[in-house]
Amino acid sequence: MLNSLILFAQDAVDNTTQKTPEPFYQNPMFMFMILAALFLFVVVLPGQRRRAKEQEQLMAGMKKNDEVVTAAGIIGVVYNIKEGGEEVVLKIDENARIRVLKSSIVRIIKKDETAAAPAAAPTTPNANAKPNG
Repeated sequence: MLNSLILFAQDAVDNTTQKTPEPFYQNPMFMFMILAALFLFVVVLPGQRRRAKEQEQLMAGMKKNDEVVTAAGIIGVVYNIKEGGEEVVLKIDENARIRVLKSSIVRIIKKDETAAAPAAAPTTPNANAKPNG
């Protein structure tokens, strides 16, 4: 009987010495979530808004006979822009036309960029040499 009283007394002492749970704001996981939310609002969202605005300006400034580059790397000349639609017809060769979405156009090539590109290309000294064989 005495042994059981001692055991009950130990349980009572153990229950009173338990630590109280720490507040939620001291939890490291909570702090990590706060930092992730700050990163989202300070870094990611403004960048997405800026890119969306640039894309919108690009679409507004695009007109017929502009040379454009698509996300797939296709270079073509704007042949037709469908009013109110999402499609643009690009002329990629004399007899070849392709329909692409406006959202796939990533850049408009200006005329001065195309003129400067061949001049900037490096030339090799043996470019006109015939192979031995």
